[in-house]
Amino acid sequence: MIALAAATAVALVPTTSAAARPVKDKTLTQNALYKAGALPTTACPEKPIKKLDPKSASSYLNGVLACLNRTWAREFKAAGLKWSTPKVVYATKAPARFCGAKWKDWGTYYCKASHTIEIVLAKDLLEEPDDLFLFFLMTSLYGEHVQNLGGISRAVNKLPYGSKAEFGEQNRRYYLQNICLASAFVASVWKSLRRGREDWDDLLFYMRDWADKNTGSRKSLTYWAGQGFATGDPGACNTWTAPSAKVA
Repeated sequence: MIALAAATAVALVPTTSAAARPVKDKTLTQNALYKAGALPTTACPEKPIKKLDPKSASSYLNGVLACLNRTWAREFKAAGLKWSTPKVVYATKAPARFCGAKWKDWGTYYCKASHTIEIVLAKDLLEEPDDLFLFFLMTSLYGEHVQNLGGISRAVNKLPYGSKAEFGEQNRRYYLQNICLASAFVASVWKSLRRGREDWDDLLFYMRDWADKNTGSRKSLTYWAGQGFATGDPGACNTWTAPSAKVA
C-alpha cells in the first residue's frame, strides 16, 4: 500500500519574512468554509472494483469524484465562495512532467495552477482495492482542491516563518487540515458506504504510518481525522487556530 503522505503534495513555498505566531491571516483562521455548516448527508455507494484492474479503478474513482463534486459545490454555495470542479487524469504510467515540473515519485498529485488531479493507477495502488484507501485517496486530493479554491493554499504560501521548525509546523497545519476535510466528507456519505467501523479503523491504521515531520505525528493524524469523521463539518478542521501540540 502506498503512503498517502507521499501521494499528496504539500503546497507550501518558502519565504524569507520574519516569523509571526500565532497565525493571523483570516483566510486561514476565519475562512468562510468554517461557518458553512456540516457537509450535506448524501448517498455515495461504491462502484465495483477488481484487483489490479485500472479500468474498474478509474470507474470506481469517478463515482467518488461525482459525489465530491456534488457535496463540495453545495458547501461552497453555502459559504458564499466561488466554485469550480477539478479535472481528473488517470494514467497507468507516470508522466515525464506534470504541473510545469518533472514528475517525481509522487504517485498522485494535485496541480493548483490548472486545478488538475493526476492519479497513476500503478500496481501497488490496486493490489488491495477492497479497503477504503482508494476512496480516501480521491477524497484527500479533492481536499487540496477545496483548500485551493477556498484561498487557503494561497494564504499558506504567503505565511512568514522564522525557522525551519515553524515552516514545518505550517506544513503540518496544511496537511492535517486536508486529512480532516477528507474525513468530514467520508462521514457525510458513511451510511451509504455500507461499511463497518473496522473499515474506518483500518484506514486510521494506514494514516498512522504516514506520520513524519511534514505531515504530523501519529497522534495528530488520528486526532484530525477523528475531528472530521466525528462531525462531518469543515468547521472542525481549523488547524490554524489549534495549539502547536495539536499539530505536532
